[in-house]
Amino acid sequence: MFYRVAQSILLLVGALLAGSAVAANTGDVKTGKLVYERYCLSCHGAQGNGQGEAAEYMSIKPRDYRQGTYKWRSTPSGSLPLDSDLEHTLLNGLYGTYMPTWRALDERSRRDVIAYIKTFSPRFGTEKPQDPIIIPPDPGYSVASVARGDAVYKKYNCAQCHGAGGQGDGPSAHELKDDWGNGLVPYDLTKGHVKCGDKSTDIYRVFMSGLAGTPMPTFADSLSPVDAWDLVHFIQSLSPLYAKNMASGETGGAR
Repeated sequence: MFYRVAQSILLLVGALLAGSAVAANTGDVKTGKLVYERYCLSCHGAQGNGQGEAAEYMSIKPRDYRQGTYKWRSTPSGSLPLDSDLEHTLLNGLYGTYMPTWRALDERSRRDVIAYIKTFSPRFGTEKPQDPIIIPPDPGYSVASVARGDAVYKKYNCAQCHGAGGQGDGPSAHELKDDWGNGLVPYDLTKGHVKCGDKSTDIYRVFMSGLAGTPMPTFADSLSPVDAWDLVHFIQSLSPLYAKNMASGETGGAR
């Protein structure tokens, strides 16, 4: 009898702890609303529509959360992001935009505000994010890879938007709009940074996931991993500021 009672208690405690772990992992919506109202509302708006009072003064508009459409994801094109993707944006901000880093928020607050942000789109209630795309190891930056990447850049007509020199000044640069009708300027690839991170894998991920809500498509079905890495290295060649994983026998003097 004592054994069965003790076993029941242990099972109950285990269930409670498991429930607490799940809650801790997913965040608390009510607390997240308070975090959102304090730090996010002025840009993203009370309805999560990207129309906060500060938005009209911004050339790069805040994200409209209602469609569940996010540029910066580790998941395939069309998929919802993982919570870890949203947390990555909170931690790192988006370079060259008005979205700062929120490293000052503790982990609990980040989890809570992510849970609240997800309430703006019904997609999070009916869909699950797809598995992250697989990124093979960087084979290493080299002169030969850069030359091949230059050819890939031309083959896929990247200059139409980004320009021949990657400065975001291609023929279509002033005609582009996002899914909400906001004007877009193609990213200047010579800055030595990308908005979602500074690693070679961050650049690779953009090619394979695309930037949802923008004219930047996914190349997952057309670009091989080898060609994708060559294209990454070509883009890195456009600025000495990119951190390069040099191939064996190469030096920092590679183009």
